[in-house]
Amino acid sequence: MSEIMVRERFLRSGKKVYEYSFEMASVDGKRKRKSKSGFASKRDARIAGRKALSEYENVGQVMVDRDISYADFLDLWMENDCKLTCKESTLYGYEKKIRLYLKPELGGYRVSSIDKKILQTFITDLYNDGFSINTIISIKGLLTKSFNYALENHYIMTSPANRLVIPQNMQPDKPTRRKEHIYLTKDNIDSLFERFPKGTSSFVPLQIAYHTGMRPGEVFGLVWDDIDFDNKVINVNRQIQWRQVKRSKKDIKKTNGTSESLGYWYFTSPKYKSYRVIDIDDVLVSILKEEYEKQKRDEEYYGEFYKKYYSEFQLLFSVQKNKEKEIPLNEVSTKETDFGVDFVCRREDGSYVTSRTLQNVSNAVHKELDIPGYDTYSLRHTHGTMLIENGADMVYVQRRLGHKNINVTMNIYTNHLTPIIKSRNNITLNNMY
Repeated sequence: MSEIMVRERFLRSGKKVYEYSFEMASVDGKRKRKSKSGFASKRDARIAGRKALSEYENVGQVMVDRDISYADFLDLWMENDCKLTCKESTLYGYEKKIRLYLKPELGGYRVSSIDKKILQTFITDLYNDGFSINTIISIKGLLTKSFNYALENHYIMTSPANRLVIPQNMQPDKPTRRKEHIYLTKDNIDSLFERFPKGTSSFVPLQIAYHTGMRPGEVFGLVWDDIDFDNKVINVNRQIQWRQVKRSKKDIKKTNGTSESLGYWYFTSPKYKSYRVIDIDDVLVSILKEEYEKQKRDEEYYGEFYKKYYSEFQLLFSVQKNKEKEIPLNEVSTKETDFGVDFVCRREDGSYVTSRTLQNVSNAVHKELDIPGYDTYSLRHTHGTMLIENGADMVYVQRRLGHKNINVTMNIYTNHLTPIIKSRNNITLNNMY
């Protein structure tokens, strides 16, 4: 009989778990091993390993541990499935919702003992507690995906997450939590650019967001080759995101326990793979041309001291026509490669202006300009609303903003009854009669 081996493993969250493994029959002369992780202790791993080995030796089929808790199963699912198929930003969202909602309420149950009644009560309680419908939909999706994985891997016989219902025709016990989409008036915009004028590091990214409605990650992922001055268009080929790397004890000790973090910026596909080409107005064209010429002068002035960036793989352009060439994670650094990155958002010395500057913008807007509710998406919402104000077709707005479907566009931009929209429709009303 094979020997059971047990070893430590660390999940993405930093949690220590244990894994068992044993040798299986060789195939084509190559040794094969069976392993399973996610156990809280060596003892648990060894017991499960012995059981699995016994099943394997007797019938040639490895049985899974149906007594595993939902909390440990979620760790296993994230490690063995999600991290292989999901983008970093998606994983971050999953981990946050699992930590805040799923584990505290459901983590103590055995996977095999959770039934539909338990999950439906959990969903209804979220609704009654005032959670937004979008948040509940997201959590419901996690339940569906995780239990589908449990079903496919024989932890359960049927999925309890099928046909869960989100209440619609009942009054929640608490008011639904809503984050309003902020529309900035012309006075707000004037105040914003008076506070962050030309020459500040935030001016160019704010202007791009205001004139195009692009998402922050798309704005800060722009390179100059994405901009076609002759045809007055921007090609949205990617977004940029930050990947946090967990610090080791050695790294923490080296920095005396300070908050210095390890990680890097990386390019990935736009949200919902919304590759698109968008028209830009003459004002933005002028701003971008002036910035481009300024950066060339800065580079000449600083010479070898001008900050340069590179990507691990070659940047792709017109990706919407060649989606099979997508690169899920293309790291950006100052380490020289054959693939230079000529960022649009840069400071005088060439250093990259990251999306973190928008946090400083939001703080200043709240404290100095007194615009409550402003966030990094406010300019995007303002751009979309201005398009509707001026009679743009909903399909045009949807495709320009890169929404997954037109319902998203309508749900957001039909909620702003601005004075211009009201006046235009009052004219329509009077002309009807």
